[in-house]
Amino acid sequence: MNSVLTEKRMLRKEILMRRRHLDRDLIAAESADIAKALFDWSVYRQSDTIMAYAAMADEPQTHLILQHALSEKKKLCIPVIGKAKGTMEAAFIEKLADLVPGKYGILAPDEEKINIAQPDMIELILVPGVAFNLKGQRLGMGAGFYDRFLDKTRNATLVGLALQCQIIAAVPCEDHDYLVDYLATKDGIINCKTGKM
Repeated sequence: MNSVLTEKRMLRKEILMRRRHLDRDLIAAESADIAKALFDWSVYRQSDTIMAYAAMADEPQTHLILQHALSEKKKLCIPVIGKAKGTMEAAFIEKLADLVPGKYGILAPDEEKINIAQPDMIELILVPGVAFNLKGQRLGMGAGFYDRFLDKTRNATLVGLALQCQIIAAVPCEDHDYLVDYLATKDGIINCKTGKM
């Protein structure tokens, strides 16, 4: 196994352990601040078609964001595992009740009523991650679903949603790893090209 993969595996284990021990009230408070920062941000306000995700318990919570996007009449799509191994697609939802427990117990669009989005139509993608740095480098869960999906998107602005404990100085990266353009944090939106709010 190459050294970058070893670094990634060790860092993933460390950050996930840190994240899983976070107080739920702290996650809720940071998540509310992240959502507010997004709602005030011109890029979010001007984006008509966005892709978000249903969060796991120890991730920045996205319920408020999903609700807000739908109430603002944005076209909202959510990840769904693709037919081909290791692939992911985005499917539109019209209401939160369209989400059902999917693979890994994560809420996903009901496959009985699936309406797949064209990746290059999506303007803004909220990207989960285990860890991020201020340059936009991201450590995912290791399966590569997002990197493969982002390969098909051409016009989207990528925003990592990050709790404070997920922002670290250095993230091991490989050539195929996608960087995010911005980080949404409890303190505001950070531009990863400048490292500033």
